[in-house]
Amino acid sequence: MQTHIIQSGYLRVRAEEMIKPLPEKHISAIYRIDTEGYMKTAMNALLIIAEEQVVLMDPGCADFLPSRLIQEYGLEIPVPLEEKIGHLGYSAESITDVIFTHLHFDHGSGAFRRVPGKIVKRFPNARYHVLKAHYEYAKHPNPKESNSFFTSFLRYLDTIHWLEEWDREFIDFRIFNGHTRGMVVPVIKTPEVDTYYVTDLIPLELFLKSGVHSGYDLNPELAMREKQEFLKELDKSSRLIFFHDPLKESVFYP
Repeated sequence: MQTHIIQSGYLRVRAEEMIKPLPEKHISAIYRIDTEGYMKTAMNALLIIAEEQVVLMDPGCADFLPSRLIQEYGLEIPVPLEEKIGHLGYSAESITDVIFTHLHFDHGSGAFRRVPGKIVKRFPNARYHVLKAHYEYAKHPNPKESNSFFTSFLRYLDTIHWLEEWDREFIDFRIFNGHTRGMVVPVIKTPEVDTYYVTDLIPLELFLKSGVHSGYDLNPELAMREKQEFLKELDKSSRLIFFHDPLKESVFYP
């Protein structure tokens, strides 16, 4: 089995909204903050090769989102995702499975592309997977996050594959509800070490600190409690991959 972290672009977010309750001066000791109080966050997709399967997790943001979102979040995609995958010896057609940890636009809208007159799958031969319980919630979400979903794109799929039915033993999933309802954290099992793709449960290394949460969490108290319980249960060294950290893609913990 091989795993490859793929940096699929950057977003610009207000630092004190992304990382709470720390003041800007504490955040700026680690991450660069501009004069308007914004910081750059990454979108780190994950490619897994396991025998005949080539699995892509959270392929980042589409490049055809409404201009207001592109401007608001300062979307940057310096190198197309297909080109980055190509550097690893694979193509868009090679991807067998795309897994969404949740349906916020920055995590998965990049699985689609626009062609004249329609939107199509960016990975034409892949099965697209999401937790059915999350998909049902995302169709009628809490107003706090109603503008964050790309659920409508899934109507362009012939079939949505449900993670509840995933049966490959090399990946398992844990479900969390603090950031959004029904978000999954994939666990990639290898002989050496378990790898957790911690998505927005722990989006940056700084979130390993107790009490740190995000203003983008649906339920901050629950998100912090879930995070602390998750970390306490890691009784052996595990690799944590951060989706949004622009400086450190992964760490071994504890």
